[in-house]
Amino acid sequence: MIHIMESLFQETILGSDINIIRHIFYYLKTDNREIEFIYEDSNYPALVEFVDRDYLTLIIPDFMERTSRRARLLFEALNVQYQFEVQIFEISLPEIKIRTPTELQSFQLRSNRRMLVDDLFMNFTILFRSLSGGSRTVGKNLDVESQFPQIMKEIKKDRPDMKLVNRIVTEHILRVSKEYEMFFFKDIDFLTDLQIYTKKLLESSSKSIYIANCNSLPTYVEKYSHPSLTNFHQLLKNAKPADAESMLEQFEAIHQEESRSFLVSYVVAPIRLYDGIIGTLKVFSTAMDRFKISPAQAEFVHELAEILSYSITKSAIQYGSYETMQATTKVIDISLDGLLFEIFDPRLFHYLKRHNIIKMKLPIDGGHMFTAKGEIVRFLERDNSFHLGVNFFQTAPDDLKHLEEYLYTKGLNILSG
Repeated sequence: MIHIMESLFQETILGSDINIIRHIFYYLKTDNREIEFIYEDSNYPALVEFVDRDYLTLIIPDFMERTSRRARLLFEALNVQYQFEVQIFEISLPEIKIRTPTELQSFQLRSNRRMLVDDLFMNFTILFRSLSGGSRTVGKNLDVESQFPQIMKEIKKDRPDMKLVNRIVTEHILRVSKEYEMFFFKDIDFLTDLQIYTKKLLESSSKSIYIANCNSLPTYVEKYSHPSLTNFHQLLKNAKPADAESMLEQFEAIHQEESRSFLVSYVVAPIRLYDGIIGTLKVFSTAMDRFKISPAQAEFVHELAEILSYSITKSAIQYGSYETMQATTKVIDISLDGLLFEIFDPRLFHYLKRHNIIKMKLPIDGGHMFTAKGEIVRFLERDNSFHLGVNFFQTAPDDLKHLEEYLYTKGLNILSG
């Protein structure tokens, strides 16, 4: 690295990190190379504007200032991945002045060079890790798979059969109660008070609503602790005192109406597309059924709704980004180790932060379909798009040969141009 830098810049002192670091930032400025500025929980694209001995000036147009005065820089230069922790010296938007790092803090030589591309598009689908991504414990995940072996086998496929998924889910629901309904939110102007409260509570929680006894108002509003079930207590707790009193009167009316309708107990589980609620699955019992839905049965319905939500989302991704073969997912750069791709849907971007194991297809090398499985390890927010970095962990040997030939040919075309 020192010899490369000496060939590009003067005044290098051997053994001095500060001079190497200055030359690295000179290179970034000269090449107009974008870097990542990681500040608290946000990632900002930045450009190097000015390099001084003790300070660097960066241009960050959308920077949002907070209390912290430290940040991290992440970038690649000459096939080396660098990371620095820096002190913010002065903020004068869009310029940010930081102290020049005095030592090489973290760097890693890439084994394969990344090739920038502007005519390569891919299609992808998510691969199953767990119903809620990486947040599930292994024991819980195995428990769900043991309860629903047939449906889990189906949703792990690249292309789940949604008719079959719906049929299996229905069969499982009927094991709890023959009384059930699915409701999808279409026009929020015509929701009842109960539907409004239900939607609001489900949006703010990862749980399902469980009312064990519709003949008792406390069942609706008293504190209820369960890892996957809740009632309306949290809405009352978070409301202002005046609003809480009015809300309690409305729940009294809801409780009386449901009692007059002979409802005994019910569970309402969210149906989601990505992480947004699009509807509910309600399973209930009436006075004619002569039983109450137990907490274990309510949790069973909660798991079914999670499976249904996962399969709906996977089908949406598979249809929009995998089967249609439309140029919707642009590849920014690619190497034998992985690639960086671009998407525009914020819902998909945030969903992939948890469901980050994907299967990709790319037409390369004269139309050959390169197929790989990978893990998304980098998430970058841009002005109107999102960039995601993937590391390949499974490819066919022949596919790697085709990719190597593609990269070699692409490199020759760039050099000849």
